[in-house]
Amino acid sequence: MAVPHNHAWATRDAIDPEELKNETMLLLGAGHCFRDQVLGVCPELSRFSATSEGIQRTFEGSSLETIRHMVATGIGVTVMPSSALSSPGQETSLLRYIPFTKPVPDRRVVLIWRKSFPRIAAINALSKAVINSGLQNVNFLLDKNTIFNNLDGLQ
Repeated sequence: MAVPHNHAWATRDAIDPEELKNETMLLLGAGHCFRDQVLGVCPELSRFSATSEGIQRTFEGSSLETIRHMVATGIGVTVMPSSALSSPGQETSLLRYIPFTKPVPDRRVVLIWRKSFPRIAAINALSKAVINSGLQNVNFLLDKNTIFNNLDGLQ
């Protein structure tokens, strides 16, 4: 969760997703898969955003960066994927990032391409960049050596 530095939750160690229904939430616009994932964690937000009351309860932004700035100004709070943080504890003087209580919501991101895709070297480069990026809180379905060995065998 990203909250303004002066929010009541700013000093907490963790937040239960159930608590989100009582907050003004900032979400990506309709059609963004991350928005749908946030609504899956807190289905109550869908009800609010679909009613006239929702205008008071949820606001939309066009990018995570826009929403991050909206949180910093105190408009509301938001859910940020940990991959959007450059390093753990990336707080600024205006923001605090607080993890969810267990079980922590997660999402699966998959790289898929057609068998006939001609630029396998591009797939290899992209895959290796993701694996070597050092993103926090990323769990690979296979260990990195297995992935690298399989990538090196692609032609």
